[in-house]
Amino acid sequence: MNEVEALEGLRKKAVKSTQMLQLRPLEYLVRAMLAGVFIGFAIIFTLKSINGFYLNESPVTTLVGGLTFGVALVLIVYGGAELFTGNTMYFTTSTMRGYTSKMDTFKVWTLCFIGNGLGGLAFALLFSQTGIIQELGMDNWLFAVSETKIHHTTWEIFTRAIFCNWMVCLAIFIPKNMKNELAQIMMMMILVAVFFASGFDHVIANMALFSLALVVPHPEAISFAGAIHNLIPALFGNIIGGALFMGMIYTWLNKSKLEVDQSDQEAATINIASKQKA
Repeated sequence: MNEVEALEGLRKKAVKSTQMLQLRPLEYLVRAMLAGVFIGFAIIFTLKSINGFYLNESPVTTLVGGLTFGVALVLIVYGGAELFTGNTMYFTTSTMRGYTSKMDTFKVWTLCFIGNGLGGLAFALLFSQTGIIQELGMDNWLFAVSETKIHHTTWEIFTRAIFCNWMVCLAIFIPKNMKNELAQIMMMMILVAVFFASGFDHVIANMALFSLALVVPHPEAISFAGAIHNLIPALFGNIIGGALFMGMIYTWLNKSKLEVDQSDQEAATINIASKQKA
């Protein structure tokens, strides 16, 4: 599969999401919530996998954490969930090519973002009843990373978020050029590990992270206000990373090829219609 075919896959995904929102809005909201839930599962998997490494200050903590957190994108892609950050890329290329409108984009982005947040919060509220986080005490990786993200400056969060969704969207886009499904999954996990290990900010992952930290007894340094301080610049940074550096750039790079491909599709459609009339 080449870049044009990959972009066509993104376009079809955007159109499908638009149709789902128009015809079955509740289904769309639930699928968006599932993305938040799946990220919650990945955070807990990461927490339990690396907390011992973190407490012992092991140099492999970040690498192991990145590889384990990569399961989040696999769950989302293969579990049929709707992720806001991926939609920034899907809808940019689709709207630039005229298959979806700016209003379609706004509606999907808005409901998807809300659904992702609700899913992460619902997961956190239910998971808090297990006592698993509480058993780890106050000196655990989840609280440490939450506190770190809160104390970055607004500009630092914004720029980290740009790089984050640039890499996350690459983790969606590049595997579409691979034919082997196992290779696709491995590439997804490796590229997600790049953003995780680099310390970038993903607004949906951070919403789930802060939800998990705030719904259980936590250090005073972790607060709702601090979470908002992180999430707002992360949101806009993620949009730029996915829309500008992935959706716009790859659509522009393949503009001539996409126009030829679209013309061929239209000609084929007209030909089929003519034969049916005949």
